[in-house]
Amino acid sequence: MATKLTDLHRAKRGVAVLAACIVQTLNESDPTFQERFLKRLGDAYQEVRDNCEGEVNEELELLNWTTELLAGFDCINGKDKPFLA
Repeated sequence: MATKLTDLHRAKRGVAVLAACIVQTLNESDPTFQERFLKRLGDAYQEVRDNCEGEVNEELELLNWTTELLAGFDCINGKDKPFLA
């Protein structure tokens, strides 16, 4: 049975895919771009987690999904191919 996704879940997934596509495209002309972006994304994750008030799980999940798409790794499945690789 298929799980019904919320609008928020679908929107976050779409933003993560869009960000990954932009980063991968920019990385084609600047091979250091993705590495620098992932570093900054990690810094942003820590900043949101440690210094934002209120509930931040949705924001952290979006940042994490973007990282997973670009790196091809997630904690559940381990190493895989990056998105569209």
